[in-house]
Amino acid sequence: MMKTLIRSNGTNLNKTAPRMPGVCAAAVATALMMFAAPVHAQVPLTRSLAPSADFSKICTPLPQPKLTRDWSKWDKSQPVPDPDEMYDAAVLYSEGGSGVARDPVAARRLLEDLADRAWAGRGRAHFRLGKLLLEPVAGPVDPERAAYHLATAVSMLNMDASVLLAKLHEQGQISTANVAEAERLLRAASAAGNVDGIIGLARLQRSGRIGDVPQAATSDLVNLGLQTLYGELGQGKCRALFEIASILSDDSLVPGGLTEAMKWFEAAARQGDPKADLALAEIYLEGRAKAAPDIIIGHLTRAAEAGEPRAMAVLGERLLLGDRAPKDVGKAVVWLERAGANADPEAYKLLARHYRGEFGEAQNLSKAADALTRASALPGHTTSILVGLARLHASGIDGQPDIKAALTFYRRAADRGDIGSLTDMAKLLLAHPQAASQSEEPMRLLKEAAGRSNPEAMGLLADLYTCSAVVPQDSAQAKAWLERAAEAGHARSINALASQGTSDPAAAQRMTAALLQAAERGDRESMILLSDAYRAGHGVAVDEKAAERWRAAALMPGEGRSRALVLLARKLMNAEGEARDEIAARKLLEEAAQENDAAAQLELGRLLVGKRGQSTEAARGIQLLHKVATSGNSVAMLALAEQSGEQLQPTGKTALEWRKAAADAGNTRAAITLASSTKDDAEAARWLARAEALPVCTARDMIDLSQAYHKTAGVERASSWLKRAQNEVQSGARDPAVLFLIGRVMVEGVGGTTSKQEAVDYIKLSADAGRVEAMRYLGRGYVSGQVGEHNTSAAIGWLSKALRSGDASVAADLSRIAAVPGNEGAEALAILKESAERGFAPGMREYGRSLQLGFGVPAQPEAGAAWLRKAADAGDTGAMKELSRAYASGYGVELSARASTEWLQRAAQAGDAEAMYNLSLAMTLGFGTEVNASAAQEWLKTAEGAARK
Repeated sequence: MMKTLIRSNGTNLNKTAPRMPGVCAAAVATALMMFAAPVHAQVPLTRSLAPSADFSKICTPLPQPKLTRDWSKWDKSQPVPDPDEMYDAAVLYSEGGSGVARDPVAARRLLEDLADRAWAGRGRAHFRLGKLLLEPVAGPVDPERAAYHLATAVSMLNMDASVLLAKLHEQGQISTANVAEAERLLRAASAAGNVDGIIGLARLQRSGRIGDVPQAATSDLVNLGLQTLYGELGQGKCRALFEIASILSDDSLVPGGLTEAMKWFEAAARQGDPKADLALAEIYLEGRAKAAPDIIIGHLTRAAEAGEPRAMAVLGERLLLGDRAPKDVGKAVVWLERAGANADPEAYKLLARHYRGEFGEAQNLSKAADALTRASALPGHTTSILVGLARLHASGIDGQPDIKAALTFYRRAADRGDIGSLTDMAKLLLAHPQAASQSEEPMRLLKEAAGRSNPEAMGLLADLYTCSAVVPQDSAQAKAWLERAAEAGHARSINALASQGTSDPAAAQRMTAALLQAAERGDRESMILLSDAYRAGHGVAVDEKAAERWRAAALMPGEGRSRALVLLARKLMNAEGEARDEIAARKLLEEAAQENDAAAQLELGRLLVGKRGQSTEAARGIQLLHKVATSGNSVAMLALAEQSGEQLQPTGKTALEWRKAAADAGNTRAAITLASSTKDDAEAARWLARAEALPVCTARDMIDLSQAYHKTAGVERASSWLKRAQNEVQSGARDPAVLFLIGRVMVEGVGGTTSKQEAVDYIKLSADAGRVEAMRYLGRGYVSGQVGEHNTSAAIGWLSKALRSGDASVAADLSRIAAVPGNEGAEALAILKESAERGFAPGMREYGRSLQLGFGVPAQPEAGAAWLRKAADAGDTGAMKELSRAYASGYGVELSARASTEWLQRAAQAGDAEAMYNLSLAMTLGFGTEVNASAAQEWLKTAEGAARK
């Protein structure tokens, strides 16, 4: 039971009406005559008005309009004998119900005619038309036109219109917005006894926008509104139940009134008010109150079955997600279809996400496109629906991209003010330049989007000015656009600036502030980076809870989630900020790929094709790469070009054909590789020309292009590209891998290089920066004399560094040096011993072999075999094969053909091709095992396959 009204100014309403500015005394007196009870604090209501009462005994059912025709098909050529029936039909079509689907287009058509027609209810028609023009479901919201119709209705003394027009003024939605006018309109409605006007005036007073108004006066307004509604309730008008509950649930009007409000919502729901059921469900879903899932679903179901369109959509979403209800995809689809049929475009959008596979079901892109197409036909569809259709067509609904259709939908979205669509169009035209009407169109679109503050466009402009075939390289422009993009909250630009290693705390704070703004706008990638910033304390105080909260927000279902999943997966794969975790990364990529994200499918495909020993996984990787490649992605094409012919059979193309396709699609590396690999000079020249026409952006590509020219006697161009690579390294981050490549090609004389010392200096820089490959190259080069004079001591130094850095291959190099008599051999053996004692399997193997064979020390077969056994037990296949040979000859161990073959089998099972061949031979001859021709043949086939890989 409602035990208290709002605390008043202490005036007993039985005796004196309080002064309430703008509310006429007659209206107040009327309300007070109906309720001669004091309203100051702690005043109980009569039992008949308690929310627990049985209102079915006093409620008068609202008269149901009787339609004698189907007004949804009416047009101006048909007569209108009864404007009131036409008006009732318009109201039904605008709101929907259990027996009539919502049809805002029909409602608008009827109301526009009624607003122009001379009849007694013309003011109501203007009000309803103005209200409809403010509802997104009825089409693009038009506040100015709505204000015109509402003002016309106000002139006809329609107080509901007065309240709604006041709201437009209060919220600044129209050009003539004026808070004073909002106050005047609300006072007029209040004076006429309009409850919404009374409560609207109370809200305006509480906002503080019309000066200081005593709290008690505002509380009295709220009490007056409630008492007016109680009066209506006493007259059997049970719609007042919902309105009472709505006032009490507003904490700004009735602090702490939610508990009491819910009792009134329950009372309204018992009388069959679907809006009350929906309100209760949303209170529970928002976490403002707690209830069991079946209670929530019960409210939603009753509201949906009563024809409440929003309830249909919310119920469908809950059933689709399995949130607060058992997951039931079939029922979810039914309710979402019904919501869509009631002109809810967001329901169709949710259906499209379901058909795209975002909620775990199999993809059906045709149905996804159909759902979005139906949504786009509704008057209230948003630009995101057009963008969704564009992306579906761009990726290919039936496996074949439709660039023309995609551009059409992007243009429609852009024409309606969606700035991101300009950027998406530019991206599509950059990938498919043949679709552009003019070559400069992508840059024009990007600059327009950037000028309208689109961070993605700014970031892309930075990329293009850094290196592209679209515009000449301009480092100043690239830097300016990168910084603008970062300041605008572009996640990848912020990441790029952070990777440049700046230690400026002020810059870090600015970047984090930009990330926060972007995250609050809903950018999922920014949420991930913001989470990292909170975790690391980069530009903000360390806050683990905030870090977890932002990461959870980034991964919540919804638009943009797949981009967050891909970014997080890449971080896990690259060990950025945390340990490398391929399993967790794959799980994230699987989720994003299920949502039809091309970037996720590409990353997942590359990950899976690397699983050589798992044919099913590798085959799925090929499928994913093929799907992305057929949409025009040159990176996916190049990834396919690196696979074996057998794996590529399902794609219908050879590796060479995929590489050529990648080059034709604009992949620079593919063109360079083709130029390097062909033996035909004319073919090489063609691919070199293609590479020169494409953006050669990385020092690595410049080096490879230099080598390609060197092979075709193009010394001058080879030298030019090598110098560009050197300049790139000097001006940017000194990547150890690139430093090594430059040094190596210089040693080989590429571009007519004559200074071997300069080449060695590059390799040493790489080695000193931790590049193991460079350490190994120097060690072997000093042994062979390739990098200068033969220098065993220097070789041992570099090889030992490589070994200590985990390079397994150099253990054999040190073993060979150990075989040379003298101090240097002893030094090499000592290094191997140290490595063996540290438990490094290759070190144990080579130290064991050295002891077996007497390298640097007298031969110790037993001790050597013991070290080999340790290495083999640690999984070293080379040691397993050495042990197999030892048992076959009885050297340092007992003579045992069986033990020899067992170790051979372990090496074969570990994937060693040589061991597979030898095991096949042993099974054929019956050496250490029974003769088994079929098993021998299987091992032979496996060996051949392993050798090919």
